[in-house]
Amino acid sequence: MRFEPLFIYPVSANLPHRVFTLHNSRYSPLSCTHSILHFYSIDPLPRKLPGQSPWKPVLFIKKITSMKKKKLSLLFDLLIISFLFSPVTIAQPTAGLTGYFSFDGNLNNSAPTTMSATGSNISYSTNGAGAAAKALMFAGAVTSYANITDNGNLDFAGDFSIAFGVYLATNALNQGIYDNGLNYGGCGVWYFNADNTLRFNFKNGSIGAPAGLPAGQWRAVCAVRSGTTMSLYVNGVLAASGTQGTSAITYPNAPVFGQMFFAGGGGNYNPIANGSKVDEFRFYNRALSAAEISSLVGPSLPLKMGDFTASVKTAGIQLNWETLLEQNTSHFDVEHSTNGSDFSAIGKVNAKGNSTNKEYYTYTDSKAPHGMNYYRLKMADLDNTYTYSRIIAIRNSSQPISVDLFPNPVINALQVQLTSKQKETATILIADASGKKVYSGSIQLIEGNNATSIPVAQLPKGTYYFSFENKDGKQTKTFIKQ
Repeated sequence: MRFEPLFIYPVSANLPHRVFTLHNSRYSPLSCTHSILHFYSIDPLPRKLPGQSPWKPVLFIKKITSMKKKKLSLLFDLLIISFLFSPVTIAQPTAGLTGYFSFDGNLNNSAPTTMSATGSNISYSTNGAGAAAKALMFAGAVTSYANITDNGNLDFAGDFSIAFGVYLATNALNQGIYDNGLNYGGCGVWYFNADNTLRFNFKNGSIGAPAGLPAGQWRAVCAVRSGTTMSLYVNGVLAASGTQGTSAITYPNAPVFGQMFFAGGGGNYNPIANGSKVDEFRFYNRALSAAEISSLVGPSLPLKMGDFTASVKTAGIQLNWETLLEQNTSHFDVEHSTNGSDFSAIGKVNAKGNSTNKEYYTYTDSKAPHGMNYYRLKMADLDNTYTYSRIIAIRNSSQPISVDLFPNPVINALQVQLTSKQKETATILIADASGKKVYSGSIQLIEGNNATSIPVAQLPKGTYYFSFENKDGKQTKTFIKQ
């Protein structure tokens, strides 16, 4: 939601109630009367208020009652409180900030803590706004990374938040974005290629946001640990939430950008892809609120989205979304993908344009293929600016397969129960919490109930991901090895 400047100028003091014109930089003046006025404004243009110098937006709070004519002639009868705001910047949270790497051509930490970083085979590239040398770019090798000497400032044991911008050049491989003891009960954020999820690990527990990082696009990410709950936000929207793991927290190695690290596996692994970038990395020793997370996303269209959902209907996949606020909104381009990365437009829905009420929209994709389908909205303004909604995923399959795992937690053998409506061959994959494949195989299914047993006694204790894939798509479930 973009804030527009809003100022009040008196039209006449010779009326029973004061009448004012409301001005801002986008809309024509309009007249109104109010019993109580509450106006908050941030002015991007040096506009001068009566009796004030430029760049001084004002908050008016005044209960207006019938007044004598001579009192109404005084403008300052209405001025109760005056606030000064930054003309173009929405304040970003600083309380609890323990680390801040802006990557503006260097690896300096701007937070009030003692820490530093050193890089290997890295460079600086354009950020999401196209500004040169404002983002850290990697070369796609285990020799390309940046280590942090954090002096314990990032070794979180209580609540914490990690916010950053990220651009993945490809979704074709596992990629470590940030790792601080991820394999040792610590925390980390990474991309898991097997199920196309952005993942957040802590205490060897993991949550994932499906299709959270489409290739070739910047995304604002925030990973939050609050109590025992882990949450992932993408572009200010809650994308995944779950309970943390149960392992003890240890931080035996230096935090690293652009890699994952496991000494038992040979050191650095899962490097972020060549040409991938990160920007504006912030670390907090507390859980940020949803409003604070939104403030870190940056400017957006003057449109506030509500729910965005999908459901399978007889006519196809029906998309439903709502807006809570619209200002000069033009239309919505409905975009579709079968892999969560490569999108194409399939339809267009005109917007209401300007509305302070909740507005409802719908679109039906009558040609949705079987398997997983991903959708997003390209929300366009009248001035040709646009932004994207979050991505939603839904399975469209006339031949669904149910997958059940038991026992869970498991000690020796994982029992897999599969119910299929057709005869086919499917693939089974098991990966550990870091994304490493520890088992793969195929199974020939018959119509009806199918069962198989997978020995897991040799696997170390921890969280694992069981993936089942057939021609209609992929399903992933989590199990715990004890």
